[in-house]
Amino acid sequence: MSTPRDLLLVFGTVQRVMRAERSARQHGLDVDVIPAPRAVSSECGMVLEARTGQARELLAALEAAGLAHQSAWRLQGATWLPTSLDAPFAPVKVALTRGGTAGGCGSKLSKSLLSSILCGLPRLSSPELLVGIETADDAGVIRVSPDLAIIHTVDFFPPLVDDPYSFGRIAAANALSDVFAMGGEAMGGMNLVSFPMEALGKAVLREILRGGLTALEEAGAVLAGGHTIEGDELLYGMAVTGRVHPDRIWRNRGARPGDLLVLTKPLGTGLITTAAKAELTDPGHLAMAIRWMSTLNKRAADAARKLDIHAATDVTGFGLAGHAAELAEASDVAIALDLDSLPLLPGARDAAGMGLVPAGTAKNRQSLAGLLELGPGADPLLVDVALDPQTSGGLLLALPADQAHKLVLELPASAIVGQVLQGPSKVSLR
Repeated sequence: MSTPRDLLLVFGTVQRVMRAERSARQHGLDVDVIPAPRAVSSECGMVLEARTGQARELLAALEAAGLAHQSAWRLQGATWLPTSLDAPFAPVKVALTRGGTAGGCGSKLSKSLLSSILCGLPRLSSPELLVGIETADDAGVIRVSPDLAIIHTVDFFPPLVDDPYSFGRIAAANALSDVFAMGGEAMGGMNLVSFPMEALGKAVLREILRGGLTALEEAGAVLAGGHTIEGDELLYGMAVTGRVHPDRIWRNRGARPGDLLVLTKPLGTGLITTAAKAELTDPGHLAMAIRWMSTLNKRAADAARKLDIHAATDVTGFGLAGHAAELAEASDVAIALDLDSLPLLPGARDAAGMGLVPAGTAKNRQSLAGLLELGPGADPLLVDVALDPQTSGGLLLALPADQAHKLVLELPASAIVGQVLQGPSKVSLR
């Protein structure tokens, strides 16, 4: 019996997929071009199907043809998971989430608790500090010359998925997102690791770091180093450095009445991963969530730079409603979110209906006391989605209405989710 094809490569266009197929077959490899599964979907809808055991030979064939794939996916059980062609033949299998109480950005301190801790602490200021902590922006920005500013950010958290490679990729994509949310370009990252070596072993850590490296490479950045400690709890993330022109920084302030709000990724990662931990989610739904969490916000930021962005942030642990509230407060405006327009991951609403809501949802609701307004008839399940802590979520962009419509045409997975209004700072869910 022949070995099943368990590897998919995404190239983005039909022409590139067909060229890859020809090159692989010329090297004697068993490949085929097939429709892309939803969890691995590409822009053209077609992918190259291959065998993991031939990964190294396939990589050599593609290099000889001058072809680079966008992403690679390996079948584990019934789930497609991100991988790399130089990954070990046998995937590392371990239940990273077992025993943990919260993972991903759902493990963040609540906004209200963090504010109470920071209250009263002195501020260190400088004329060169262009963006600090005052308006809860996504990263700090320091000017180094009239035409160059450096973006500083850091993010790390416990695992929210069991696959080590996927966890590393997601954590790095999440950290890199802060640079894109400021309108910048990523330059380099440094690994931050707490790892229980005796419990998990070297192979698991190697795969986590491999996942992070692929995200850095796709972002056009380099790994500059890192720091690793042996701890009781697994934590992984990155400190990331980026660059931006001082006059072209995106802030979470600046939204204007009449602007529309565009969200560039679907919602529900907290709900899906909570359901997965309870073993109550469809493997395809989990694969789709992993795909989106593994997707960099680079393409969305590149598309948005061509437009007049008034305000920007990314949607992570405080949920769509929480980050919209930060934008509203920083801009001194009101924001109305249309619950029926929210893009949802498959299975997210079902998870909310089963009560598989992460603890961070309640923390987010509590932190928004006095700012959150529920419209009459607001669907409580969609309210949970709006409050769901996201990991490596999309960009939330405020821009003129005509440009918002152009952006969603260029980014088909994005959606117009609300509008900016006059009035005291608040977030309405309608």
